[in-house]
Amino acid sequence: MTANDIRLHIDRDRVHAGDEEYPPFHMIRETRVMRGDVTVGEVVDAIVTRGPDRYSLASVAGRVTWALYGGSGVEKPYGGMPDNAVALAVIDRRPRQYGEARLLVAPDLSLADLADTDGNAAFYFHYLCDADPQETWQRLHAGADS
Repeated sequence: MTANDIRLHIDRDRVHAGDEEYPPFHMIRETRVMRGDVTVGEVVDAIVTRGPDRYSLASVAGRVTWALYGGSGVEKPYGGMPDNAVALAVIDRRPRQYGEARLLVAPDLSLADLADTDGNAAFYFHYLCDADPQETWQRLHAGADS
């Protein structure tokens, strides 16, 4: 890890009892080291839609909407969104697909802008069950909390 790297702490809501199983199939909380100059758009693309090391969102029947929040600092104990979290994206996930992310922030926002002075940033996926992804995006884009 270099001085410019960011430790990205990733977590998500628990959806069912199977979430509590151990790796490699149900990893929930993890930390990845990222380059400090990588953008939020690139990170979301890599961990949600196209990357070879995609983050595992829970498999559930039907359509699922996730809201992705980001902020500085290490995750709170027992999960939960970081203090000063901002809504970054809404993910529309369907069975047997990883999902389509629609950003709420500029795609060129630097991951370093979300990090604290120690180089920690947190992403938290909030489970919204069968909420309409378009309505969720509009609500969050308008500044309403989920």
